[in-house]
Amino acid sequence: MGINPIIIIISIWSGTIIFFSAVVAPTVFKSLGEKDAGIFLRAFFPKYYVFGIVLGVISIIYLLFNPVHNHLLYSIIVMTVLTILGRMSIPIINKARDTNNEQAFKRYHLISVMMNVLTLVIGIIILGMLL
Repeated sequence: MGINPIIIIISIWSGTIIFFSAVVAPTVFKSLGEKDAGIFLRAFFPKYYVFGIVLGVISIIYLLFNPVHNHLLYSIIVMTVLTILGRMSIPIINKARDTNNEQAFKRYHLISVMMNVLTLVIGIIILGMLL
């Protein structure tokens, strides 16, 4: 029968979120100064989000051509939309940082983190349902 491709894709997507949060971010902030960490993260984040968006779009296309429960398709659409919103938030977060608007930066960064966490939670729930 084989492994459901959605399990593989959502595992990669969720694993990437966990790896970034648990390994990449702490390493960057411990290894680089604030300025260099900012330069690295500004280069990294667009790629990180595009990777998630690509995984989401591939999943949606696959699910449109394979019979599934609607809640699975809708859940992956939500994950993809959250990831698109995360990508769209980068310039807003960067502008708040660049203008030294610390209150706005903290607020927008928190919203971005929460969208990322929600994407991960939905991914883990999907995996729990499919495994």
